[in-house]
Amino acid sequence: MEKVIAIFGSPRKEGNSDILLNEFIRGITKSDIKIESVVVRDLQIAPCNSCGGCWESGICVIDDDMQKIYPLLVEADGIVISSPIYFMGVPAQLKAFIDRCQSFWAKKYILNLPIREGARISNGFFIATAARDKGVDLFSGAVKTVKAFFHVLDTKYTGDMLCSGLEGKTDAADKQALLKQAYNEGKSFGI
Repeated sequence: MEKVIAIFGSPRKEGNSDILLNEFIRGITKSDIKIESVVVRDLQIAPCNSCGGCWESGICVIDDDMQKIYPLLVEADGIVISSPIYFMGVPAQLKAFIDRCQSFWAKKYILNLPIREGARISNGFFIATAARDKGVDLFSGAVKTVKAFFHVLDTKYTGDMLCSGLEGKTDAADKQALLKQAYNEGKSFGI
C-alpha cells in the first residue's frame, strides 16, 4: 500500500493553507493510497536544542509528539506540506517540526545509515500561501527550507504551489482556479 503524509503546517485552523491541502488530498484520494494527516498546530513539539544526542544513534532524545511522527516520515511514499509564509519563511511551529528532523541528518551524514530500507526515495510537494502579492523572493526562504527537509528524508521535491494575494483567512475557498489546481496537483502527485 502506498502512503502519503499530509503535513498541515499552519498555526491557523481552516485557513488558506488547510483549504488548499484538503483539496490536494481530495485529488490524490485513491482506494490503494493511505493518507495520514499530521496537524503540526495540534502537536507538542519542543525545538531542537542542539544537544548532539542524535549523533550517537540517529534518534532524537527529546520525548514529545515528534516520536510518533518519525516513523510516519520514514514509511511515507509521498509527503506534502502546506504552510503560510511568515517573514519569507515557514511559521515557528512548522520550523520546529522540521528542525527536529536533525536526527535524520545525523543518521544519514554522521552515522552513514539509510533513512529508508532499500534506499527508497519518496516524492514531496509544497503548498505555500501568502497574503501579499508576489515579490521577487516572497517564497524563496520557505522553498529552500522545505527542499532541505525533503533532501534529508530522501524525498524528491516534485513541485509546488506558491499562492500569493490571499489576504483573508479563507480567500482560497473563493478562488476556483486555485482549488482546481490543488485538486489536479494531488491527482497527478506521483507516488
